[in-house]
This record gives sequence, structure tokens and C-alpha cells, in this order.
Amino acid sequence: MAMPSYNCVLCHHNKIETLFHLLLECSFAQECWIHLGLYADLQLDPYFIMTSFKTQLQVPFFMEIIIIMSWCIWMARNDLIFRGIPPTTQGAITRFKSIFTLVLHRVKEAWKQSTVEWLELLL
Repeated sequence: MAMPSYNCVLCHHNKIETLFHLLLECSFAQECWIHLGLYADLQLDPYFIMTSFKTQLQVPFFMEIIIIMSWCIWMARNDLIFRGIPPTTQGAITRFKSIFTLVLHRVKEAWKQSTVEWLELLL
């Protein structure tokens, strides 16, 4: 499919939208991660950035957090492209909280209290 541009729509740095850029390097994505208290050293390989996120989070449900925030960044991108809705960090965080709340329905009982406490810190 031919596109008028392959640049990231979430930032204005004329960077080609690669997976690495969209989820980690983009200024919009960085703001989203920072809101969760996560800081990515972009000099590292993506695997080591995820390992760093795990270390920074110090919770057993770290992968759920990473996956859901990645999804929220992706949805902010799609909302802009397909629906014309301008992305906001607050909108991505609100979506994150909404989706993460659904995780509480299936979380292991041993993790439930720490999961609820972690989510309440974001509210």
C-alpha cells in the first residue's frame, strides 16, 4: 500500500515510523512511559530496554503493563490516522487505566493486592 508519508504521526521530527520509534523513541511514547515512571535508554537494544522496564517496575505483572501501554500508544496513532482524533498523553493514560482495570478480573489472587495498589498510584 502506498502512503503519502511513512513518518511518525505522533511526533513532528520527520522520523520514519518504525516499531522501535513508535513505541520507544517517539516523544509521545516517551511521555506515556514516563507517566508510568519508566525511562528508556534509547542507546540500548529493545530487549534490554524491556529488561530495564521490568527492573524499574519491580512488579510481577510488568509484562501486562508493557503490553497495554504499547497498545495504547498504537491506538493513539490509529485514532489520529483513521478518526482524526489528536493524540494526548492524558488520553493514552486514561485508556491504559481503563484497560488495565480489566486485568484485575483475571489476575492471580497472589498478585491482586499489589496490582490494585499499583493502579491506584496512577489514579
